[in-house]
Amino acid sequence: MFACICRAVSCDQVTTAIDSGAVTIRAVAKSTGACTGCGTCLERIRGMIGERTERSQHAETQAA
Repeated sequence: MFACICRAVSCDQVTTAIDSGAVTIRAVAKSTGACTGCGTCLERIRGMIGERTERSQHAETQAA
């Protein structure tokens, strides 16, 4: 599934970027090219960042 249709960026590509440290819209855009077209995907990507970082923080808390 595409996260950004304008730039043909998949959800997997965005997830990989986030997991690699791209935790802002600007960082995801730089890494993947998403969010650099029409802007329709901004909220979707913002949600993905929030979801992935929340999961990561939860996992770190559980491991500690």
